[in-house]
Amino acid sequence: LKQANELLDKAGLDKKDSEGFRLRTDGKGRLRLEVLTVGGAFVPWPKIAEMVGQQWRKIGIQADVVEQERGLASARVQANENQLAVWVNDGTEFLYVNATHAVPVFPGPLQSFMGPAFAVWYASNGAQGIKPEDPQMLKVLELFRSASGQDLDQRIKTAQEIWKILAEEAYSVGTVGLSPAVMGVRLVKNNMGNVPERQYNGQHVRTPCSSHPPTVFFKS
Repeated sequence: LKQANELLDKAGLDKKDSEGFRLRTDGKGRLRLEVLTVGGAFVPWPKIAEMVGQQWRKIGIQADVVEQERGLASARVQANENQLAVWVNDGTEFLYVNATHAVPVFPGPLQSFMGPAFAVWYASNGAQGIKPEDPQMLKVLELFRSASGQDLDQRIKTAQEIWKILAEEAYSVGTVGLSPAVMGVRLVKNNMGNVPERQYNGQHVRTPCSSHPPTVFFKS
């Protein structure tokens, strides 16, 4: 808390209102951040965001959590109308297969919550969307594009360089690591056959599809 407060003070957000919330630097009242959440999808995103909002309150930041239906939320994201959004990481640990919520490169429904207009700019080679002004973001996008023409060893080094920048800049913030909350928990009974001893848990392999559930059977 001390470090967060010090960073916010150094950023010029040192003035607060009577309730302890930080004031905008342009003099237009309290600093408020809207957090877009999708209702009824996998896990209770609104409640999770509300919990984070309670933690932000301790450093004087107000989070306005908005719950919306998935289709409407998707439309808002595509129109670049969201400030912040909460969602599952969708396999970003496998960067080149699904970078969706780590690097803004894939425009479309519920794709790049973080910088959706940047994703349009990247995908259209600058013909549409908005070009990032942050030099580090531009470097990340340049590195990501260059990886497709590299051999395996160089691609690995490029991914490591990308992750180093992403970790330092914190364009997106993870709250929980790979969790069974979205992919599910595997339960196996001893009278079931053709069940693999181990199963990969990841968005990009569409768990549990990699285990071929239609081939599972009950032993007689």
